[in-house]
Amino acid sequence: MTDETIKDLFYGNLNLFDRPMHRNEEYNTALQVAAEARDALEATMTDEQKKLLDAYVDKHSTVSCHLEYSAFLVGYKTATRLLSEAIFGKEHE
Repeated sequence: MTDETIKDLFYGNLNLFDRPMHRNEEYNTALQVAAEARDALEATMTDEQKKLLDAYVDKHSTVSCHLEYSAFLVGYKTATRLLSEAIFGKEHE
């Protein structure tokens, strides 16, 4: 990490989400199947049922975001420990 990166991080100028997502065939297929399934399901639903489905999907997305953050945090802590051990040795934990 350079000094410039550290400054950007400190001043809030570092956005780690600017990178494009690399989609692959498996992802695209799953996305298409999910969209088709939702469309087919909604075609059979009342407006009230659609609202319930939207609420469910919204909360499921929130849970997924929390799980993704937790996984990122575990990975970051593990990488930090590995780097610390590589630089300083295990006795400096």
